[in-house]
Amino acid sequence: MTALLNVHVEQKRYGERTVLDRIGFALQAGEIVSLLGPSGCGKSTLLRIIAGLEREFDGRLALAGQGYEGLNRGIGFIFQEPRLLPWLTVAENVAFDLGSGGANDPRVGELLAEVGLTGLNNALPKQLSGGQAQRVAIARGLFRHPQVLLLDEPFSAVDAFTRMRLQDLLLEVAKQHGTTVLLVTHDPDEALYLSDRVLVMSQSGIDVELEVPLARPRDRRHPALSELKNAALTALFAAHAI
Repeated sequence: MTALLNVHVEQKRYGERTVLDRIGFALQAGEIVSLLGPSGCGKSTLLRIIAGLEREFDGRLALAGQGYEGLNRGIGFIFQEPRLLPWLTVAENVAFDLGSGGANDPRVGELLAEVGLTGLNNALPKQLSGGQAQRVAIARGLFRHPQVLLLDEPFSAVDAFTRMRLQDLLLEVAKQHGTTVLLVTHDPDEALYLSDRVLVMSQSGIDVELEVPLARPRDRRHPALSELKNAALTALFAAHAI
């Protein structure tokens, strides 16, 4: 089966410091994969390379068999913070890609309904809760019909209950749109609940790959997730020791 996204980063350096070294993996269409690892191991840098935001590296990226450099319309990105423009309405933020008048695009209302924000088209970001703002960011990330959606710790700034609701929302919209997802997280529970595979990174690269052989919807208390969490924590402790 031909992979949708192929990532090969031979090396990424900042000055004399090597941040990434010999990283390679592939994502199949429709997969949800998490990158899990200690702070400073290069997870966010890797995500920025795939998104085309970091262009100075040795390696190659390919989407649907086609190599690319820089920004690619088939790749969407959701940051750790919502990063909504405060002077634009919710609808204008979602349709930012279209510029002036984009808020009237019918897809805006459809996406806001999908993320549970019907009727908030004209609200300003300052009127939203943290969870609502991140829902807007998800809608904006899906607006361009990306084949792959990248998320950099998107739920770390909200409370535990909101985080669980946003995790379920991500699963729902990814299934609805057939979107392939690559997620950076520090939370083993989040990684295992959301993902088909979890890639555990350290300073030396991807050390462990964990498959999660559970159908969705998943029970967060499933014994198999507890067993996988033990394996993930063992890999993380080893990664911290490197």
